[in-house]
Order: sequence, then structure tokens, then C-alpha cells
Amino acid sequence: MHILLVVPRYSANWGEFYQIPLGLGYIASAMKQAGHKVTSLNLNHYHGTVKDLVAAKVAEVDPDACATGSLAPFLSALRSIFTAARQAKPGIVNIAGGGLVSGEPEMSLRVLDIDVGVVGEGEQTIAELLDYLEKSKDLHDVNGIVFRDRDGKIVQTPPRPQVHDLGQIAWPDYELLECDKNISNQRALDNYFFHSHPESRPRDIDMITSRSCPYSCTFCFHPVGKVYRERPLDDFFAELDMVVARYQINMVALIDELFSLRQQRLLEFCERIKPYKLKWMVQLHVSSAKDETLKAMYEAGCAYISYGIESMSETVLESMKKKTKPDRIAAALALTYKHHIGIQGNLLFGDKAETLKTANESMHWWAFNRRYLINLTPLMVFPGSPDYYEALKDGLIVDREAYVADIPARLNISKMNDKNLEMMGFQIWVFHTTLLNLAPLKSFKLSATQVEGRDSTYDILWDCPRCTHQNDYMGVILPPDQSYSLRLTCRNCLSRWDIQNKAYNSHTDISSATSRTSFRRYRKLVVALIEKIKQRKYRDITNKVLALVLSFIPARLRKGELYHQVTPPEHVLRSFGAAVGRDPFNPEKHNDFADSLVDVGAFGAARMHYQQALALKPDDERALTGIAHIDGTGVNDEQRATYFVSWSDDPPPARRERTETFHLMPHIKNHA
Repeated sequence: MHILLVVPRYSANWGEFYQIPLGLGYIASAMKQAGHKVTSLNLNHYHGTVKDLVAAKVAEVDPDACATGSLAPFLSALRSIFTAARQAKPGIVNIAGGGLVSGEPEMSLRVLDIDVGVVGEGEQTIAELLDYLEKSKDLHDVNGIVFRDRDGKIVQTPPRPQVHDLGQIAWPDYELLECDKNISNQRALDNYFFHSHPESRPRDIDMITSRSCPYSCTFCFHPVGKVYRERPLDDFFAELDMVVARYQINMVALIDELFSLRQQRLLEFCERIKPYKLKWMVQLHVSSAKDETLKAMYEAGCAYISYGIESMSETVLESMKKKTKPDRIAAALALTYKHHIGIQGNLLFGDKAETLKTANESMHWWAFNRRYLINLTPLMVFPGSPDYYEALKDGLIVDREAYVADIPARLNISKMNDKNLEMMGFQIWVFHTTLLNLAPLKSFKLSATQVEGRDSTYDILWDCPRCTHQNDYMGVILPPDQSYSLRLTCRNCLSRWDIQNKAYNSHTDISSATSRTSFRRYRKLVVALIEKIKQRKYRDITNKVLALVLSFIPARLRKGELYHQVTPPEHVLRSFGAAVGRDPFNPEKHNDFADSLVDVGAFGAARMHYQQALALKPDDERALTGIAHIDGTGVNDEQRATYFVSWSDDPPPARRERTETFHLMPHIKNHA
């Protein structure tokens, strides 16, 4: 058969960095190894709409099948590919794979215009599937797929056993993925790992040394199965030799779900990769962070370790089945920091055991460990994860098809009510966006040489407060989601710092002529709304209107000043939180938000923002007074450890009684 393999378009901005979908590379090799012809189309490298590009390629090569795959967040990208392929050739066989299909096989057929979905590890399945399609044999006999039978009924066959010897799997077809274009286009700010290249010239490729993960974290989903398998290191280094020679890479990102559990294997890896003089990164469990191991990793070129932190509440860690404790996490981070290896990690808020108490425990740890710059983010419930199936059983997800088609940013599976979770999410956004580890900026200017077809390049010079190293980020392109600050890595000690983004211009800057015009335009409306507020009317609609409409942001700031004394604390906090979110280098905005946090009893959160005001202006009297109040006898230790407070006495979302029966689609038995 002739298969058109399409790499989805991952960014709306042409030319922007994207992570090579290694899984598609493995599938391409498997199809070619089975004797099939494979033509590729990487949508990230060509101008034009997805519809036009796919249609043109189908017309050019006339494939029998169109294949692609990805994770659930990229569903719309896959949908556009399959729709375009079907319109270009109605009889084409559309085949999808990846985490999207494996997480919800039945729903993938409902939300995508596909004929067959490959479930789980795909190399053996795709080879057998294509053989059956080519010979018009009965698909019921192919394990590891989902499809519609002749009556239109969705059928999922039994799962295919996972490949235990990863050394027998063909290496990814990097050429079909057009990896050379991806590598040549990389810039230092495209990815935090790329920061570590000393000359701002990363040439990175992704590789794996294992598959799956031995842990069963409740928020996580393993697209290639639940059995953890390690790849023979001889096979890995043979592939590494090939990509170094072909692509002249100077960095390698090991994207295993979990790099290694066995210390001896990790030490052997360090010994073998050291002569390559590459920068590399891995994902590790904190139990692997031992002094000897980290020393060997640093000496072998390891620039970053991504740890699965997720929470600093023991209650939540147990609920997530993380198999670790807060003190073990803290020890691992301290050791990694000591050995000058960069740290990447997240605190997730909203687990099914999450309460205000547990959330405050995590935030209290974060407040005193900001040097690690651990990300703060709400927990998302992804199809295929244990959390997802629990939510289905509990009736928290009512329409599975609608959920898969548009995964919400937040589904409340916690022990908190919706209002408290919503307000916690807002505060997390403010904390993450505005509480910065500031580094002194020496120079920020346009580069002498620009890159044709890309956004402007800049030369950024700054000094590391930890080790005093001068970092020269030359010829860098700012990320498409840039904001008021840039988070960069010191290339000497590999700690992370925030600098002011001098190139960022907010279209709603109140000092600009355009914004002053907008402000005058809406001032009458705002004053009228304030009058209604004073009369205790329209508070909810006022806040929603001013929060959602971008043009009202200047008015929103004014509103915060005008009705501080007459409106509910929630609305004051939201107003000042939004204000500091769009002006995080203004100490007065931090003081305003801190005052509103004090008003509601979130003293720990207030202290962080007073501290940020002092970092921006060391002699700020208002911030000094605020901290003195919090540290004084009028505030106790429990209050100082409070970051989130209750806004409502409503109960958490109601859960379905577990006595009710819940059904997932069963696998059919093979006909044989």
C-alpha cells in the first residue's frame, strides 16, 4: 500500500519550534520495513492551509491511506488533516494513532473522520493492519485496533502485547519527518533546555532509552502501555552515532516517561555519553537523585532534569500514587541544585484529594523554595488516565464525546467547591505570572543580523545573581507566547532567572495613546457601572464584562481603584490581581494585590507579593510595613501559611452513587 504520513501543524505561527513527533517516525519505519511505500507531509514546514496542502499532496501522490496521530490536545489538528484527505479522495483509508486514540478508542472514531484507530504501541499493529487492508481480510482478527464494522458498529479488538525487546524495533525515520529542517530552525529560547547551549546555537534531537513507566500516577496516561521496558544501551548509542553524524547535533533530549530506575544503568549511560560532549536532559523520579548519580550526570553533560513533583502535600501525593514523600522531593531538588543541574517541575492543583488545606501546604513550600522556579498549574484530566475513568464513574463527565472533542482546561474532581477552585486557579495564575526571580539586565537590543522569514532576533546580556556569570544570549527569537518577562537559564550554574522583556509591548498599556483613547471611551461606562455597584447592583455582571473583554483592561484597573471600599473582596482581589498580571515590574501593583490578599486573610500570599515589591524597590515603605504587619504578633503561624481562603460554603460537585453500573466498551474476541 501507499501511505501518506502527515505530521500535524503544531503552531499557528509558521517557522516556530515544535517537538518532533517521534512516534510517527517509529510508525514510518515500521510501515517501510513491512514493504509499504510511505510519503510524508510535514505541515510545519510549508505555507498554506492544512486543507490546501493535504489536498495537493493527495492529488500529487494518490495514496491508498492517510495516517497521522498525536495526543488529545491536538485533536483539532488531526481532524483538519483527515477531513481534508477525505474531501480530496473520498475512498481513502484514514488511520489515526497516538495518545488521542489510545486514551479513548471508541470516542476517537466519533470525533474524527477515520476508518481505523491504532490503540497502544503501534509498530506491529500498523504492519499487520496494512497487510489486512491490502488483502481485504477481516479486521476483527487484528489485535490493537478500533474500527466500524459493516453495520456501522464500533468494534475494539483485544489489546496487542507490548514489545519487550525494544532493540528489535526499527529506529525512527528522521528523514521522512524532515528533522533536518526542524533542527536547523532551532533557537535558544524555543525550549528551556535549549537555553543551556553556550553559544545560543542548539541542534537538538529527541530520543528514547525506554518505554512507559513503572508508576501508576492517577493523572497520567501511558500511550504505549503500562509495562516499563528499557532499551539496550548498545542499540541507543548506535542510533546516537547515526544522528550525530547525519545532523551534527550538539544536544539530545531523552523524552522517556521515566529515564531509568536502576542506578547502575544510569551510571553506565553517563560513562558512555560523556565522550560525545553533548548537552542532554532526562525525566527522573526523585528516588534516583543520589549524590553519586547527580555528580556523574553533571560531569557527563546533563543540563536539565525534569522531576515529577506534582504536590508537596503528603495527602495529595498518596492520592496521586506518586510513591514519594515531600521530604524526599525537597532533598532531590536541593541535591540537583547543588550539582548545578537545571530543574524542571510542576505543582498540580486540583487532585481528587485536594482541599484548601492541601493546596496551602503546597503553596507554603513553594513560597520558601522559589529558587527552583517550579511551575504552578491546575490539574487537567486527560482521557485514558485513572482520574478520567474515576470522573466518568462519578458522573463528573456526562458527555464523553463532547469531553474528548474539547477537553476543558479545568474539571473539578477535587474536594473543593467550584467557586473555591476557580479562585484558587486565578491566584495560581497571578503567582506564576508575577512572582519572579529577578536577574539584572545589562543589555537588550536587536541583533545586527536578522533571520529571514522569522520574527526579530535580539541580543540579551544579563548577570546571574547566584554565580555572577555573564550570560550572552545572542541572536535569539522571542517565544510566540512572550509576555512582560523572559525566564532564562544561567549557562554556568544552570539556575533559572527572570528578566524584563524590553521588546514586549502590551496593546492595552494605559500609557500608550491608543489605550488612553480606549480609557476615555469607556470611562463613562465604568463610572456608570460603579454607581450601580455602590447601589449593590450588577456586581457579578460588571466583573464578568470587565474581566472578559480585552478592551476593558485599562478600565478594569481604574475600577479596582474606584470601588475598593464598596465592592466585595473577591472582585477587589480579581481587579488588583489582573492589574499586577499585566504590570509585574510595578511594585505598587504588587502592594495593591498584597493588600487585597491581607483583607481576605491570605497572609502567606500577601507576603510573597510584598517581597516581590521589595525585590523591585528595596526601600518600598508600603511593602516593608505590610511584611512587618504579617510578621508581627497580630498574625499567627497558621495565618502566615494561608495562601488560599474559602469564598463559598457550597459543597464539592456531587458524585454518582457507585452502586450504579458504569460501562466501558468491551473488547471483542477474535473470530479465529
